[in-house]
Amino acid sequence: MLKLLTLAALTTLLFAGCTFTTTIIKNPIFSASNDSIKAALNKLVTFEHVTLNGQEITTNGKANAEMEIDVINGQNIPEDDKEMANLAAQIAASIKSALQNKNEYNTYKVLFIKRNQKGGVTESNWTGRVFESKDL
Repeated sequence: MLKLLTLAALTTLLFAGCTFTTTIIKNPIFSASNDSIKAALNKLVTFEHVTLNGQEITTNGKANAEMEIDVINGQNIPEDDKEMANLAAQIAASIKSALQNKNEYNTYKVLFIKRNQKGGVTESNWTGRVFESKDL
């Protein structure tokens, strides 16, 4: 009986120490057309491509909906951290305002990605910022 109780206690401790995370795609639904969204973003920054990825990440039962905005090969991205954060906040706010449901995502992650291709190898470097929806 003591072995059974010990085994049960160890199993409980094992599962209590684990973190369970699931991620599902949560595609954004916009109230504006793709062309108008792209035009609004082009007023803020010139870029080769922008990718929008919505996802809901649940960790130990706590869900967080996040919109990731990847600005690929953007031009004239500020080197200064404050200026870069300001630009990233403007981009995130622009995307948030174009959403049908402005409360759909809890956080907005803006990544400035520099992508170079040489032969068959693609090299990517990025920097970015994360914003709470309520701060935009």
